[in-house]
Amino acid sequence: MDNSRLDKIEEMLSTLISMVGNLNEQQSKTDARLDTMDKRFDAMDARLDSMDKRFDAMDKRLDTMDVKIDKLQNDQNAMRNEILTKLADMQADQDHIWEKAAKNERELAKLKIHLQL
Repeated sequence: MDNSRLDKIEEMLSTLISMVGNLNEQQSKTDARLDTMDKRFDAMDARLDSMDKRFDAMDKRLDTMDVKIDKLQNDQNAMRNEILTKLADMQADQDHIWEKAAKNERELAKLKIHLQL
């Protein structure tokens, strides 16, 4: 083989070696970036898991509050019904007292008329 051909082969080998070196360097950088991204995703997953736990805790608290609110509403409805029943009883008592008072007034009027004769 002649020297020019060997020089070309040597130059091509040198070029290939430098290209492979560049590719290896780029691959190393890409791997480093991927590792960094993996760490970030792991951190994000941990934060999301933490947020899920907090939301679950909040859901439990809201469920507890809903139960308490329902109990309060039921208690208020029971008290309202009791008050309305007592008011109805008082109204009936008042009506009965007015009836008796009117009846007594009529009887007194009759007695007055009877005694004046």
